[in-house]
This record gives sequence, structure tokens and C-alpha cells, in this order.
Amino acid sequence: MDPAEPIGRPPRSGPGCLIIALLLPVVMVVGIVIGAVLNQQEDPQGEKSLTLAEGTLEATDWRVTAERDIEGETCTFLYAAGEQVAGACTLTPQDATFGDQTVVFGRSAGTTDAVSLQLTDGKVVSIDTQRAAGFDGRFYVQVVPGDVDAEGFAP
Repeated sequence: MDPAEPIGRPPRSGPGCLIIALLLPVVMVVGIVIGAVLNQQEDPQGEKSLTLAEGTLEATDWRVTAERDIEGETCTFLYAAGEQVAGACTLTPQDATFGDQTVVFGRSAGTTDAVSLQLTDGKVVSIDTQRAAGFDGRFYVQVVPGDVDAEGFAP
């Protein structure tokens, strides 16, 4: 037998290559669809977090934010030095004291331009409210003198 002479036809490769060629576009389309679903906007209702006010008290940087929780409720939180220290998803006034000053904040019940809060030292403070883009309702933030707590809305 001459070594240059072919021995026979090579065996058929089978349907494996054809199946791969047909499934590749399907896998690519499924991957694109899954990627699009996972990449959708996290909060379709609007902003997830928006800073309402910020400052520095007793050498501590603080900020108050309006946020939407995972169930879609609107909340207000106070962060100090990057850590959440106070806040709620209710209309209850919130506060945090830094030395001899207190940040009082929260969400108002209606569309009023100001809220009046009763403090534990007996004083009533009137605080202007503000809108927050992407959030329903109005919000308030104010630094008041003293180590006080916000007891609630004044009549």
C-alpha cells in the first residue's frame, strides 16, 4: 500500500457541531434578555435617596436624606460620619443630638409649608417644609439649640 494513498473517508462528525451552531444564537438571546432584566432601574418610582440637608456639628459631618425603602415607603434618615443614627418611615419627628445642638427632621403629614414641633424643653419650633424631587410629601430639617428631643407635632 502506497503511503500517499488515502485509506478511506474520515468518519462523520455527527450532529454535535450542528446542535452547537443552532443553540449558540438562542443562548446569546437568552443572555441578553436576562442581562436587560437584571439591569433595569432599581427604583422605577424615582429617586432612591436624596439629601435634604447636611452640615457639621461637634466636628461630625451629618446629613438627612429622603429615601425609599425596599417596599417603596418614603423614609427619612440621619447619617453621622457615614453611619445611620436616626430615622423612620413614619411621620414621627426624629432627632439626633451633637453636643449642645440637635437636628430635628422628618416627613410632614400633608402639603403644609411649615410644621410646629414640641420639644422636651417646652419650646415649640416652627420649621419650613420642602419638597424632594422624586418623593411624595414634604420634609423638614432644622438644627435647634440644646440637647432636646422632638416630642411630636404641636397643636
